[in-house]
Parts: sequence; C-alpha cells; structure tokens
Amino acid sequence: MLSILGFLAVLGPLVIVHEMGHFLFAKLFGVKAEVFSIGFGPRIWSKQIGETEWKISAIPLGGFVKLMGEEPDSKLTEAELKRSLPRQAPWKRFFIFFGGPLFNFIWAIIVFMAILLIGEPQLSSYVGRVVQGSHAEQSGLRSGDQIVAIDGKAVKKFEEVMNVVNDKPAQKIDFAVIHDGTMTPTHVTVTPTIQDGYSVYGEATHVGEIDGLIPTARSTAIGLSNPESLAAKAGLKTGDELLSLNGTALKDWESFEKRYNALPAGSTAKIMAQSSKDQKDSKEFKGLKEAKTGTVTAQKDFTFTKPAVGKSVAADLGLHSSELFVDKPVPQSPAEKAGIKPGDRLVGIGTQDIHSFFELKDAVQRAGEKDGKVEVRWERDGKITTASLTPTGTQTRDVLLKKTVQFTIGVVPMLSWAEPVTFIERIYNPFTLVFKATERMVVFSWRNFVSITKMFTGEVSVATLGGPILIGKIAGESISRGLIAFLSTMAILSVGLGVLNILPIPVLDGGHLLLLAIEAIRKRPLTIRQTEIIQQVGLSLILLLMVVVIKNDLSRLPLFN
Repeated sequence: MLSILGFLAVLGPLVIVHEMGHFLFAKLFGVKAEVFSIGFGPRIWSKQIGETEWKISAIPLGGFVKLMGEEPDSKLTEAELKRSLPRQAPWKRFFIFFGGPLFNFIWAIIVFMAILLIGEPQLSSYVGRVVQGSHAEQSGLRSGDQIVAIDGKAVKKFEEVMNVVNDKPAQKIDFAVIHDGTMTPTHVTVTPTIQDGYSVYGEATHVGEIDGLIPTARSTAIGLSNPESLAAKAGLKTGDELLSLNGTALKDWESFEKRYNALPAGSTAKIMAQSSKDQKDSKEFKGLKEAKTGTVTAQKDFTFTKPAVGKSVAADLGLHSSELFVDKPVPQSPAEKAGIKPGDRLVGIGTQDIHSFFELKDAVQRAGEKDGKVEVRWERDGKITTASLTPTGTQTRDVLLKKTVQFTIGVVPMLSWAEPVTFIERIYNPFTLVFKATERMVVFSWRNFVSITKMFTGEVSVATLGGPILIGKIAGESISRGLIAFLSTMAILSVGLGVLNILPIPVLDGGHLLLLAIEAIRKRPLTIRQTEIIQQVGLSLILLLMVVVIKNDLSRLPLFN
C-alpha cells in the first residue's frame, strides 16, 4: 500500500510538471492545447476550461498534452492551421518539445533548493566504532576518532570518507584524525581492501573497503551470560541500559569501555543503570540529566572495585554489549533446532571468536558457501556450548539480478545503536542555494547519460533498470524515512524523467527533436509515411524497454526468486 501511495505521490507531480512544460510553451507560441491529461487510458475525471479539456485517466504511468495538428489526417480551417503545431517555426517547436524535460530539470533544482533550505541531516565524519581485531583497528583507527582530512583534503561528512575509500581499493590513504580526548590531528595510513561492488553508474567494479570501520556506536544496552559475574550478582540483567559511570553520563558502549579502561587499578567506581522494563516509560531518555529530572524513575546502582590486574569490562565484571545476545531464534530455524535460546551469547564460529554481529554474518556466509555446515559456539549460564548447524540458504538477487544464496542460522540479535553524530547541512545564501541545487541536478543528469552510454557499450547491465514496481518501492520507502528522503527521491526521479525524455527515440520528446534536426538538414519536413515508420520504430523500442524493466521488476520480487 505504501509503495502505491509513494508511486502516486512522487510520479504525479513529476508528470504534471513535465506536461505543464509542453503546455506553457505551446500557449506561449499560440498553439492550441486540446487536451491536458494526467495518465493514459479511460477517463476518470475531466473538465473543459477554456479551449482545453483537463482530465485524469485510469493508468497513472505518464500523461500527455494533445496539441492541435498533431494528428496528420485532422481537417483544420485556415485559422486553425495557424494555431497548429506543424505550422510553427522549427525553433518554436523545439521549445514546445523540449519544454517537458526542461521543466523536469527546473523542478529538480527547485526541490534540491527546498532540501538545502530545510536542512539535510548528514552523518559526521565521526568513527562511532572500530571493531576489535579488524583491519580498521590494525591500521590505527579508534572508536571516537574524528576524521578531519583525507589525503590532505578536509572532510566533514562520513559520505565523503566512504567515497574516497570506495575509489581507492588497495591504495594507501592518509587519514588525519583527532583521537577522542586530544586536540591535535594524528596521521594514520590505511589501505582499503579490494571488494566486488558497483560504481555510481551501476557497472560492476572493484571498490575499497575498510573492515571494522562503523560510523555509529553501539547503545549502552548490556548482556550478561554468566550468573556468577559481579554485574549479575549486583542485580543487573540482560537488556538493562547503562546510564553513567562515576556520575558521568554514558552516550554509547564504546565510550563506556574507554572510560572503564582508564580507571586506575584498585579504584572503586559506581555504575548507574536502567532496567529494560523501566526504559519503556522513558521514550525521550538520552542520558543522566533526564534521569535526575524524573523522566526515569527506577535505576540500579552497581558499585565495584576494579581488579589490580584488570583485563576488560567483560572479563572483570561480566558485562557485554547486547550486540551478540540472542533476542529470539527464528521458529524452526537451524539455531532453534540446535537449542539456542533467548539470552544466549554467541561467541564464535568454528575456531574464530566473533566480536560483532557483522563478523557473525560474514562467518556464517563463508561457512555456508564452503561446505554447507557451520559450527556455532554460544554461552549460557557461564558455560560454552558448541553445535554443528546446517544454515538456511535463501536465494536472492544482487543489483544485476544475478541469483545469489544468503546463508543464515536464524537468530534475531539484541543489537541496538546509539544516536549517531550528525549535523544539519543548510544553505541560506540564495546564490549559493541556486548554484548547489543546479550542481546536483547536473551531476545526476551526467550520471544518467553516462550510465545509458555504458549500457550501449555493455559496461552497465540493463538489469540495473527498474520500472513502476521499483519506482513504487523506492518512493514508498522514502515516505517512511521522512520528508527529506521523499523530496530527494522526487528530485532524482525528476532528473531521470527529463533525461529519459530527451533520448533521441521517436515518440519521446528527444525523438521529436531528432526529427526537427533531420528537417533542418533536409530543408523540408519528412513525409507523413516517413514519420509514421520512424514513430513505429520508436514505439517498438519503447515497448521493448517496458518489457525489460517490467521483467527486471518481477525478478526482484521474492515470489520469482
């Protein structure tokens, strides 16, 4: 339902804008617009306003403006001929045909301006988490780092960081980072590993990846798997949320671990926690300040002495992040059949210890692809259990619609994230606003043209194309993500619609422009028969394109996997 609503909410305005471009240029040059239709097929609603019939039709896959004289066999008076499309000068017809795509590009600029004026949330170039033992940790990156420059170029957004990483597989990159608690940048050299991926044009290529580099930290939700641990004996339970350490509010698990490790050996410290039951009554809770003002009414105190030879918060106190604790096994899944229960802590796959849910997922995938078996280790009540599981293989499709198999064992983790570090990117200067919005429109237009060119050369697969089902899915998802996501989707699709319509394919606006160019070269218009043949070829190409995109859409549906 949301996909249908999203499809109509996004495509409706784009069709109106596109057809309005044709309509206004036609009116400007005195050409009579007989019909302005949103949609094709049977009429749902219509109203005659002046000399134009305005209507909504049943099939919402586009629209059209019927101009006087478009039908070759129409019988017109001399006065009507003067207002017919064929009688207009070539330059006037150019603007009438180009008006639709032009308005789509202008509309995209307007929507991009609205986005930049409202304010666009951006992920900061902050390292929320560096996974233990990962490539990122081995390279010298730490949780809490602020990446301020890459290869000498200043960065503010995590997106900028990832763009550089993606573009430089197996190449050394100089990161200027400010470690948490310091003020001076430190230079860290990282060499991204090579992974299979896709370029911005949709072509299969190699991209760079820094394993273990995550922009968002884990929340302070805890898990306990040993009832004999200090934390368990103090009354803490799996699902509780840590609020503070020695009176200082905790924003995420990574900062808690860092502060615990900084405690002097033998020192006494105090943890305040909130039970998961009480947490439900605190929707706006973000830290200790709210707890003091009464938003959180029930808390737990845990006073402890750090061991003289402290190892880690897990080894010393029995406290773990809830990330690898099982919320529940999927019914009839390999995990449930093996005896894994809610509250169990997953500790390893085969001989490999795992430190994140991403490691678990990758290890299960590798084991499933290798021999279809995976050895899982988990902890319950302080005891480790090992079992061999046969992961479930689910057939899916990648971006190029190639069939792949995703292996899973069927566990739902208790993983929850802390609030990411973000900032609002907003522009008030009108000149900068117009420039930046136009720049975005040009960038997306260029990417569309390059992708289409690469399809003809075979570098980009036609499997990347999508039709009404994919558009509806994307539009529906954008509505659920908020106004900015919805507007971004509308702007990008407006650019795509503009680019599509100026392609030199007969029956499209670009096809009409092509015929105008042929007419200018020949010094005379094509005959009716020649025009009909060209339009039939164009219509055949459009129908072929529709078959391809609908086939792609259906292939993406689970039913056809």
